[in-house]
Amino acid sequence: MGNLQSYFLSFHDAIKLEIDDNKVLREKREELLDVLKENIDFEEGKYDIFHQGSYTMHTGVKPFEDGDYDIDVGLLFNISTVDYPNPVTTKKLVYNALKDDYENTEMKYPCVTVKFEGEDDEDDRNYHVDFTIYSNENIDGQTYLAKGKLGSGSDNRTWEHSDPKELVRTIKENLTDSEDRKQFRRVIRYLKRWKDLKFKSVVNRPSGIGLTVAGLTHFYPHFSYNAFTKIYDDLDALESFVQNMINSFSCRINDDGEWEDRLEVNLPTPPYNDIYEKMTGSQMKNFKLKLESLRDSLKEARDEADPVKACEILQKVFGQDFPVPTKKESAQQRGPAIMVDNSSA
Repeated sequence: MGNLQSYFLSFHDAIKLEIDDNKVLREKREELLDVLKENIDFEEGKYDIFHQGSYTMHTGVKPFEDGDYDIDVGLLFNISTVDYPNPVTTKKLVYNALKDDYENTEMKYPCVTVKFEGEDDEDDRNYHVDFTIYSNENIDGQTYLAKGKLGSGSDNRTWEHSDPKELVRTIKENLTDSEDRKQFRRVIRYLKRWKDLKFKSVVNRPSGIGLTVAGLTHFYPHFSYNAFTKIYDDLDALESFVQNMINSFSCRINDDGEWEDRLEVNLPTPPYNDIYEKMTGSQMKNFKLKLESLRDSLKEARDEADPVKACEILQKVFGQDFPVPTKKESAQQRGPAIMVDNSSA
């Protein structure tokens, strides 16, 4: 087995996306928040701004050239669902405050989205900002997410019990050791890049938040010790994570009375739903087959003594951002390592 950790770290540096590194996206977010503050017609209370999503969780991945850079912003309105029984009424406060200034404003079922499409010669990338709207002043002390679109009937709009701050905290603070946590975030990013590459244009494809939440249960740090220093092995950690997900598929009867193999990944916070519940049986089958193919490629790379050939295998899995060294560059990367499978998460 070649020593591949340095190549994984280079890959991670190539794909990771932090909000502090994306000046344009930060500016778009702040610009929209200023317009919202200026235009919103809301006399009965105030709202608090809450940053959520992959940036806040430190699991952001750069999109492909034809993809969007996106950021999620939560707006916690100090209102109750009793006073505003129709969640679309609250979403319209945000929608109406933005639509006149931004042509590409859309009210989607879970959020209000503003899109910026390749605006100038210096930066022709696409961006969008998603605003999720919450009721945060309820008798039961709970937070509720506004779901519904313009024109939605009563059956297609709802206030859904949610706890976005606790979800972010749970993921950000997963694992007590900070270096273990960094490996967790790297492995999530590897899987998200794999997902973006292998499920392009697939309807109901595995979501990034689904992979992230799955990591709370199925990821364990992998490292060896050099004296008292941890030497991390991302390949082993990733392979173990993928195998654990495969092992967690189970047969169950669907609504048509047919057996199907499914992976259930439940949110650790309200509404505690299965993130992958909308995937069909055939989509789940495809998901499992691709996970098995990924696992096999990871094993093949791990068992390959030549780092060049191992990285070529991994590049087919993760795309061109995964580096392949020359023979000369890999000469010093050879040598086995005695790995310890640390299972304390």
